[in-house]
Amino acid sequence: LYAVIAVNAWFWSSVFHTRDTYFTEMMDYFCAFSTVLFSLLSFILRIMVNSHDGIPKIMLFFGFLVFYINHVYSMVTVKFDYGYNMKMNVFVGGLNCLSWLVWFYKNRQNGAYIHQGASAVTAVTLSVSLELLEFTPIWWSIDSHALWHLFTAPLPILWYRFAAEDCLFLINQNSKPFKKSI
Repeated sequence: LYAVIAVNAWFWSSVFHTRDTYFTEMMDYFCAFSTVLFSLLSFILRIMVNSHDGIPKIMLFFGFLVFYINHVYSMVTVKFDYGYNMKMNVFVGGLNCLSWLVWFYKNRQNGAYIHQGASAVTAVTLSVSLELLEFTPIWWSIDSHALWHLFTAPLPILWYRFAAEDCLFLINQNSKPFKKSI
């Protein structure tokens, strides 16, 4: 599901940057926010991985979904507020990055793959400065947003490697025989 949401966001970003209309702009903004929000949800579900009760996970999912729908509905029907949208992305993204970095630090003994995830999150965090710090385009075509796309394009590969290794870690952890403590 995470991959589908991310591919959808990149698709609409490409469409918007190819054909700038009100609709494609909204889709770019809303799909980008869906990726940011779903990343935070993925983090929370990752730390709940050992909880076998599915009800809190389902409630959490629907809570995030309602929050997202409310965000989109407000932006479409009340006011398309660029500043509010950017603040929400920065807040949710910042909370997500900070949460993952703390998790990486606490789980650094689990293997080298933790460093891949930490590197991806650190790179995303640093790349946000390109979104927030606008500058005059170089050669009238390369602006901070274009550089942001350039620098973030390879990061999903690094993140995927971390996610795949983390899944293998969880599988190996769950397949170990149960040790009874005395």
